[in-house]
Amino acid sequence: MAAVGLVFVGLSFVACEYGERARAQGECPPGETCSELTPKGLVFIGAHTINDADVADLLATAVGGTQTVSVYYANAPSAPYVAGFEARLVDSTVARLPSPGPTTLVLRGVSEGKALLRLLEPRTSKLLDRVEIETAAVQRISVLPRELLDEKMEAGEWALLQGAPAELGIVLFGANEMQLVDESLEVRAHGAEVSRRTWDRYEVMTSAPSAVSLDVRAGDQRGSVDVQVVTSIDDITRKATEGSGEGRIEIGVGAGGETICFQAKSGRKTVVGAKWVFEPSETLTVARPDMPSDLPPWAAPPWSSPSCVKLAGTAVGDARLKVKAGEYEKVFEVGVR
Repeated sequence: MAAVGLVFVGLSFVACEYGERARAQGECPPGETCSELTPKGLVFIGAHTINDADVADLLATAVGGTQTVSVYYANAPSAPYVAGFEARLVDSTVARLPSPGPTTLVLRGVSEGKALLRLLEPRTSKLLDRVEIETAAVQRISVLPRELLDEKMEAGEWALLQGAPAELGIVLFGANEMQLVDESLEVRAHGAEVSRRTWDRYEVMTSAPSAVSLDVRAGDQRGSVDVQVVTSIDDITRKATEGSGEGRIEIGVGAGGETICFQAKSGRKTVVGAKWVFEPSETLTVARPDMPSDLPPWAAPPWSSPSCVKLAGTAVGDARLKVKAGEYEKVFEVGVR
C-alpha cells in the first residue's frame, strides 16, 4: 500500500515537453527521415495537474495507470496538431498505446522504465517528432485541500466543514519524489459524498460530524487517509507572509492592490470547504487575485484558493474588511497609505 500524506505543492497549469525536433529548431535526429508537416517539431502536452509539478517536462505515467498526451506545433501560434499521426513506442514493455491518434494518444504504464515515443506521418512513416516517456510505480499519495496550496500541513492538522463541499486534490509520487500521473485514478469515501471534477480533483461533502476515510487507487497501488470533520468555525486568521502578521492590514493606495489570504479555524485545526465572502468598506475594493497573463495556449487555469482576495485602496486612511467563512465572520482593520 502506498503511503498517504499531505504535501505543499504550488499552483499549476500543465506539464509539457518539447520534442527532439522542437528543441533542435526542427533539425532531424540522426537515423530518422523527417516529415515536412512539422518543420519546427512538436510540443507534447501531458495531463493537467492541480500543482505546478515541473511544467517543462512530460510527467511520468504511473505503472498501472494512464495519461493522455496531445500535441501542438512548436512554432507560433502553437496551434493543436490535427493532421493525424501514427504513434509507436520503441519499447512496449514499459508502456502501451491502447488508443493512439489521430490527434491524441493514451499512455498506459506497464512497468518501470523509459521508452522513446515516435509520432510518424501517416502512410509515409516520416518522423513528425519524438520524445522520451517514463513510467514509475506509485509510492506515495498526497491529499491537498484547495485552501492550503501554500501550506506544509499534515492531514491531521486540517478538517472538513460539515455540510460544506470541500475541493481536494490528489498528488501522486514515485521514487525520489518524482510526480506521476494516473488519469484512471479513483477516490472513494466512507462517511462522505465524493464527486470527481478532474482526474486529480474531487469534491467531498459530509453531512455528519464523524471522521471521513478517503480510499485512493492510483496505478497498481492503494492508499487511505482519515480526515476529521468539524461542525463550525470559531476564528478567521490572516495567513502570515513575509512582513505581515495578525494585526492591522497595511496596503498601498491605487488600482494595483495586494493579495491577502486567510484561514478558517476550529480550535487548532484549519478548516477547509467553507464559502468565503469579502465585504469591503467604502474606500476598499476587492477582486479575485490576478491570473497569470503569459500562459501558453495549452495551459489550464490555476487552481487558486477561495480564501484569497486582491485588496485595493481608493483613498488614504483607515478602512475595514469583513471576512466571512461559512457562518462565521470577522472584521479586519485596514490601513491605506
